[in-house]
Amino acid sequence: MKTAKNFSFVLLVFFVCSALIADTSTDSGPGQLSLAFRQAVKKVRPAVVYIEVVREGERDLFGLKATGSGSGVIIDAQAGYVLTANHVVQGVSKVKVRLSDGRIFSGSDIRGDPQTDIAVVKIEADDLPAAEFGDSDRLEVGDWVLAIGSPLGTRLENSVSAGIVSGKSRKTGILGSLGLEDYIQTDAVINKGNSGGPLVNIRGEVVGINSAIISSTGMYAGLGFAVPSNLIKPVAEELIKEGKVVRGWLGVTMVSLKETKDDKRLKKEWSDLPPEKPVPDEGAYILKVHPDGPAEKGGIRNGDIIQAIDENPIADSGELIKVISSRTPGEVVNCHIWRDGGKKIVEVKLGKRPETLAAEQLGIVKEPETIGTGYNKLGLIVADFKGLIAEQMGLSELKAVIVEAVQVDSLAHAFGIGPGEIITSVNGKKVERAADFEKIIEKGDLDRGIRLTILSMFGERKVIIKSGAD
Repeated sequence: MKTAKNFSFVLLVFFVCSALIADTSTDSGPGQLSLAFRQAVKKVRPAVVYIEVVREGERDLFGLKATGSGSGVIIDAQAGYVLTANHVVQGVSKVKVRLSDGRIFSGSDIRGDPQTDIAVVKIEADDLPAAEFGDSDRLEVGDWVLAIGSPLGTRLENSVSAGIVSGKSRKTGILGSLGLEDYIQTDAVINKGNSGGPLVNIRGEVVGINSAIISSTGMYAGLGFAVPSNLIKPVAEELIKEGKVVRGWLGVTMVSLKETKDDKRLKKEWSDLPPEKPVPDEGAYILKVHPDGPAEKGGIRNGDIIQAIDENPIADSGELIKVISSRTPGEVVNCHIWRDGGKKIVEVKLGKRPETLAAEQLGIVKEPETIGTGYNKLGLIVADFKGLIAEQMGLSELKAVIVEAVQVDSLAHAFGIGPGEIITSVNGKKVERAADFEKIIEKGDLDRGIRLTILSMFGERKVIIKSGAD
């Protein structure tokens, strides 16, 4: 009997151990998932870095130069290039990069692309680890992903959070009218300081760079967004090789057809069309073709609706910007257009997008009072803060202005102001509308400094813009 009891105990132990072994070795067991997470983190975590910056023109409560932080990931061990989010390093005067092994290096040769919110920083170091890129196109909604970075600064450095892919090809408007947004949406926890850190798949490959959250408090609220790796790779390569991203340019001012289709003037223009030639439901409506630009030379006219570029369908103006910006100057594209009830293919040889753009060339269509002193004096264009972004951020009651675009090499650009940020006051005065902003800026003195209170997904900060400031 005693032998039978001992035998039963041995069997019990055997079955428990077998269950534990199966839990960590089968494809479907939770232990296998835990093991996969562990291996993914071990693979990429050594390449994840903490970034600390001093921001130009910003001051803390004590009048000292303000510091900020973010994350990054090493992508080139030989040359020492660190990939991060552009808004982490834009307009900064100093960058420090701390590796996972504790070594600290000064960052230099900062190269950024505001339209994708991607930047690279160079460090001079030996024996660097490097992360591998994965194919973001292979991601599907529901796939597990891990976000790695330093939320809330050094105390939580190199933290890991897990979640799933909640959506793909998301557009939030955070990067402004010219932003190239194709975000991966995730519910992996992302907070202040996570920006610039990698979003990795279950194999430990970088499939995105954490860029933004949508929250009414500035803290995680379940909506995180990462720039996909397949958008990052060509941008990073060009930043490293050329120092900037050179993009194709069509030379038109346009709006999304679905946003303007009910315009009374357009309805009148299209009223004589026969029923068998209906106006398309989607596309980019050309408001103006710029004189002597690529589109005019190719035969595109005012009033055309671009429905596709080569084999790429164009649903709206944002899609057109994305496709054209991914092409190189000198490349010939086939523009599939709708004109006067008929379809036509027009060949256009793309030009080089000017580095300094006039407001009209930016492709932004606003009332005259919203493109004025703010653009000419500071290099930024603002609009009333309202609509979808305000609702998503839980700030629909806030009366302020949102930055739509920032001119390259302008004062606003130099002081780290980016598209999608909200300006609540100028020189201590509240700004509730774009027209208010323009009036205050017009009276502002750049020698004395123009003080902006800026609200973003990372909280509130003060920026003092001065001409010739150090």
